[in-house]
Amino acid sequence: MNHASRIAFCATALTALCSQNVPADDWPFFRGPSFTGASKETGWNPQNLKEAWSKDIGAGASSFTVAGNKVLTSANKQDKDIVYCFNADDGKEIWTYEYPCKFDKRMFDGGTASTPTIDGQYVYNLSFDGQAQCLKLADGKPVWTKNVITEFGGKLSQWKYAGSPLVLGNFVILDIGGGPNSTLALDKRSGKKVWGSGSEAAGYATPIPFKQGQTEGVIVFKAKALVAYATANGRELWRIPFQTKYDVNASTPIVFGKTFFASAGYETGRGVLYEITSSVPKQLWRNNDLQTKMNTAVSHNGYIYGISLKGGLICLDMKTGNTLWQDGSSGREGTLTLADDKLIILSDRGELIIAEANPEGFKPITRKRVLNGRCWVVPVLANGRIFCKTNQGQMVCLDVR
Repeated sequence: MNHASRIAFCATALTALCSQNVPADDWPFFRGPSFTGASKETGWNPQNLKEAWSKDIGAGASSFTVAGNKVLTSANKQDKDIVYCFNADDGKEIWTYEYPCKFDKRMFDGGTASTPTIDGQYVYNLSFDGQAQCLKLADGKPVWTKNVITEFGGKLSQWKYAGSPLVLGNFVILDIGGGPNSTLALDKRSGKKVWGSGSEAAGYATPIPFKQGQTEGVIVFKAKALVAYATANGRELWRIPFQTKYDVNASTPIVFGKTFFASAGYETGRGVLYEITSSVPKQLWRNNDLQTKMNTAVSHNGYIYGISLKGGLICLDMKTGNTLWQDGSSGREGTLTLADDKLIILSDRGELIIAEANPEGFKPITRKRVLNGRCWVVPVLANGRIFCKTNQGQMVCLDVR
């Protein structure tokens, strides 16, 4: 082996060794492995936003889920929804699953809205028009398909469905509106109904698990209220009225032990922290500065970070609810996640910003335009890569190992 070859070999070996030593983390659910929008991944390089590969996949605001080297998302092309499974290493298609779904712009860029959920060897998906599927993760073959409107009486809201499937134990839980199955639990292996509860209009957020005493439950952000159900049988545990203009409750609540945070936008929007009690949760504080449109906030070390229609990126003190600082450079409709004490922000104009999760002020580490076009899609960090996408379907994978 000559000198140049030895250098190349050593560089390759060192890169592989460093990659193996970086604690990685899959992202199987829209809100991540802990349901909070936060990754446990550490050791990635926030200054190394190197493009690994890109794709043009079709319209939609579906985000990403990741298991090992498989990254999933969905989009709409030529009146078909497509669930994609890409190889995270090189972007090659591992499989696709297509089904008819007439394109609907819905006063934005249109296309898909929810994100596929990975549970072990299976994938669960819900289209904006009510088609639900269970697919095999290995090859995308369908295990079962259901239409939640024709089979279970679901009723579309004004902008149709956007919440992602939540898998808890043996159940897949969906917010489908209508009655008597407004919140619906299906057996995840067969697709058969286990329970249905309520008859009210659906919201646009994703159901999220929580615990009230010894009772396992799920919080669903409906069109006009936060409603909690017992996971086992769908019994309503409590409800909190939460109305906004156009009934747009689209931000998923965040649970922190015995408290949870909920937010929404549009004039009467606000951010509210509740204490989970033995009956109806108690409001601890309300902040009118944090008005989230469709994105969801994150929490870190006693502080809440979100992107508000009233001024962009904002930081709140979780104890008091006071606004500590705001920065408008990320836009008012961007999205964010959290990893390794850092905020991963995708502005609504396609700029990726890595910043410290710091209550003292906005402290960006890196800023780079990675996409062109409107971006409502939540960025995802998993296994040393950041995945981003525009609403029109321009997708990019950035290697940050």
